[in-house]
Amino acid sequence: MSPKESIWQGLTWTWAYSTGHQASDQRLEAAARAAWPYAMLCAWTYLNDHHAAHDLMDLAVESTSQYALRRQDLPVRNLVWRMKSVIRRRARQQVARRRFEVPYGSLLEVEKFHFVEPDAENRVYAEELMDRLTPFAQSIAKWRWLGFSWREIAQQLEMDHTVVRRAFFREIASLLNAISSKDESK
Repeated sequence: MSPKESIWQGLTWTWAYSTGHQASDQRLEAAARAAWPYAMLCAWTYLNDHHAAHDLMDLAVESTSQYALRRQDLPVRNLVWRMKSVIRRRARQQVARRRFEVPYGSLLEVEKFHFVEPDAENRVYAEELMDRLTPFAQSIAKWRWLGFSWREIAQQLEMDHTVVRRAFFREIASLLNAISSKDESK
């Protein structure tokens, strides 16, 4: 585990949404600590992206905090089960959405052409694609290539990480659609 991951894992325990009751908050934090390895497992198993574990935990803790408010006498293990259920369900939903993505490649392939392959022709293609992106998307692509997580990028931009990620992928999708429709019209 890299040092960056251990720092982010330490910050995940601040996710616990306050229920207004100290005992409930302590149980919620204990449940979050117990469910964290499962979030990492689901993020890697279903989504092949260990950074997605943070998003899964955000949703699980939010959902479980509302559940804990309604049922304040539940033991921690029930809260853990609830969190794991939310994590698994959300990971499966995201996998189902990915099945409908446009099969024209990914940002990783663009990064491979742009930063790894020495072939001049591939480098030109990658630069053309990067030039079509807005400066916002170009900066995000460069930060991601440098190893920054979505949360770190969002912190730099003073935005929510989900908003940054969705805006970026929306722009990538529109660029791919524009390119594919242009190719089909020829």
